Amino acid sequence: MNQEERQQNYDLAEKLLSEQNFSAAVIVGAVATVIAAAIYGITTAIWDFSYGFAAAGIGIVVGISMGYLGRGIKMKFAVAASVYTIAGCLLGNVFRVVIPQGRGNVISLLDVFRSNELSVIAGWSVSNVSFIDLVFWFLAVFAAVFLARRPLSRSDRLAIGMFEMKD
Repeated sequence: MNQEERQQNYDLAEKLLSEQNFSAAVIVGAVATVIAAAIYGITTAIWDFSYGFAAAGIGIVVGISMGYLGRGIKMKFAVAASVYTIAGCLLGNVFRVVIPQGRGNVISLLDVFRSNELSVIAGWSVSNVSFIDLVFWFLAVFAAVFLARRPLSRSDRLAIGMFEMKD
């Protein structure tokens, strides 16, 4: 590889790396987590049979949203997506318990949160978690990690690898 081709690869790598936006990925990931967890909680409160698929949906929503706006290449995007996905699954379990309580007592969801201690709410996040739920959580994390990072062509990966070896 001559010097001109090497410089073109360096320029391509710098362009790809400069397009990353971790702060946007973190913000949209947080919003997507809360929205997906609410949908997860509503879905599991209404139809108990779709529990696992709803968990996998959290990972898909978080991963796609972070990948679209973050355009991430580095591993920190995948790590953030996996943390958000696990938090979304736990928050979805909380919503799964809170929604029927609010409907049964005809009070708002905020009142349900206010009338219970934090330790009780934390217990709701892991209540009724079975092995099959953990399998779907794993699939959700896998989907989030896969989708949160930008797909690169072979030449893009080569350019980034050469750029990182230069330093």
